[in-house]
Amino acid sequence: METATAEWVSIRPLSAVTIRARFATLPFALLLMLGAVGLLVGSSQAGAQASSGEHTARTVLVLYSDNRLLTANTVFDASLRQTLRSHVGEPIDCFSEFLDEVHFPAFHQERMRDLLRAKYADRPPAAIITFAPPSLDFCLRYRSELFPDAPIVFAAVEAHTSATGALGPRVTGVRSSFDGPATLRLALRLHPDTQHVFVVDEPSRADLTSRWEDFRESESSPRFHHLDARPLQQLLEALAQLPDESLVLYLGPFAAETGRRVTPQEIAQRMAAVSRAPIYATSDAFVGHGVVGTVTTPMDAIGRETAELVGQVLGRERVDPIPPVRTLATAPIFDWQQMRRWDVRENQLPAGSILLFKPPSLWQQHSRLVLAASGLFLLQSGLILALVLQSVRRRRAEREALQRRQELAHTTRVATMGELTASLAHEINQPLAAILSNTQAAQRLLATGNTNGDEIREILADIVADDQRAGEVIRRMRTLLRRGESEPTILDVNDLAVEVVGLVRSELILQNVDPVLDLSPTPLRVHGDRVQLQQVLLNLVINALDAMKETSNGDRKLRVRTAAMDDRLVRVSVEDTGVGLPADSIDRVFERFVTTKPHGIGLGLAICSSIIQAHGGRVGAENNADRGATFWFNLPAVDAEAKR
Repeated sequence: METATAEWVSIRPLSAVTIRARFATLPFALLLMLGAVGLLVGSSQAGAQASSGEHTARTVLVLYSDNRLLTANTVFDASLRQTLRSHVGEPIDCFSEFLDEVHFPAFHQERMRDLLRAKYADRPPAAIITFAPPSLDFCLRYRSELFPDAPIVFAAVEAHTSATGALGPRVTGVRSSFDGPATLRLALRLHPDTQHVFVVDEPSRADLTSRWEDFRESESSPRFHHLDARPLQQLLEALAQLPDESLVLYLGPFAAETGRRVTPQEIAQRMAAVSRAPIYATSDAFVGHGVVGTVTTPMDAIGRETAELVGQVLGRERVDPIPPVRTLATAPIFDWQQMRRWDVRENQLPAGSILLFKPPSLWQQHSRLVLAASGLFLLQSGLILALVLQSVRRRRAEREALQRRQELAHTTRVATMGELTASLAHEINQPLAAILSNTQAAQRLLATGNTNGDEIREILADIVADDQRAGEVIRRMRTLLRRGESEPTILDVNDLAVEVVGLVRSELILQNVDPVLDLSPTPLRVHGDRVQLQQVLLNLVINALDAMKETSNGDRKLRVRTAAMDDRLVRVSVEDTGVGLPADSIDRVFERFVTTKPHGIGLGLAICSSIIQAHGGRVGAENNADRGATFWFNLPAVDAEAKR
């Protein structure tokens, strides 16, 4: 809407010095004269502009049948005005008037006619919009006395309404449908066990036989009953006592209570609060006020279509014909909260249904947050999956590394035993030769007839002892050569040292090495794999023998020592009198492929280091003060009493 505009003059405060300077240059009377002329010119320009723009906007009068606070009126009015602003290309002043003949029946007709004629005498409407049949009847009756040249556009009028029978010239509109039968058919489909239908309507419209004849086709059809909305308290009491398997159809009448008029929306709310049956209505104005649903033309759609039709009416020339009457389609409209109350599921609704008051989903409320959380979840899931895959690959690599380490350790044991072949053969040959000599001696005694029992028993005892000695050597060899590892157990490192030295005893004799077992007087128990720890100690002993090959025979000394470092550690060390270790190799001697032997590959000590680390200990090497070197390893001690 265009309004009259006026020019505003910006006046800034002047300082005292500026005022005195200007008064000094112009006579005071001249200043007053100029000011008066400026005010006259400004006011005349503003008045001319106001008069020129005062009637540029065309007037549209919206005439409502009842009071302005009804939901149907407010929804229609908002949709109408919004569409007029966006679809009509000229400025429009839209005014609303309310007949309210329901509340003031004696006031109307002629007095309202006189009021509208006087009120809009200077601004006759270019078009009149009537809402509901009473306002259309009023305009048709007094059209010649009010605004005979203004076209009429009606809205919210059903096709079967009598007022649409003889509309006359320059009348068009939007026919709507507040379809009670269609609403009832849908309600009966949603509640198939219904036996009683209670229709709440005005007493003057209580002819159920003619209005609901379509529902009396069979004996299975529900029984129809009429409930009068006046007085309201009796209606509420009746609704509170409805029988089971009932249905209520509310047609939207007014009612009176304690001297005041109650609107249809308030009636619907109070009915829904006490009713023992679901309530359906014929207008979407009641959706949100306690009814379950309706089949009707939505009020906002009526407002849009009416505004578009008004735009066509205003845009035509006087000789052009009035656009034809439009008929709008209906749509099922439901209240989601009432559906939940009466156990109506969303999948029961027909296609195209409009569902109101359904709480927005989490996505609708917080789509950005959901996207961010989903992205974070996917990122976290991807990270977890990557970590799991990495862990799986790491465990697979660890298993493969363990398997290869075990194979390498087994290969090393086999190679070590290969180096001891000669000494092991000598170790086994000794008891076998003793067994043979004892057997031959027994045979000679028996051949001479000497059956001295004591000598025979002594010979047999020697044979048993030699056999056990040979069997022990073979057992130790088989243990070291066995593929795979034995189960960790609690063992005494003193026994471990004795077994390993016994295994290489023949090699010590062959190399003229004087072994010394410096063992702890008390058992030193550790938790570990006997075969692996035997391999470590055997490897250290073999290395010590190799280091003393260049040493003269009388100076070859080998000392295997066991001792408790403290309550937590046990140390096993091997000392030799060989050539010792190069200074630059002491810190690297346990690394892979680092060796001091001319033909070594540098894996034996590296395997020893990995075995000891797997047992929770560590290894080390150092040169002796006089000659030779000492290799040692520490293992966690086990409290024997705690393990019992």
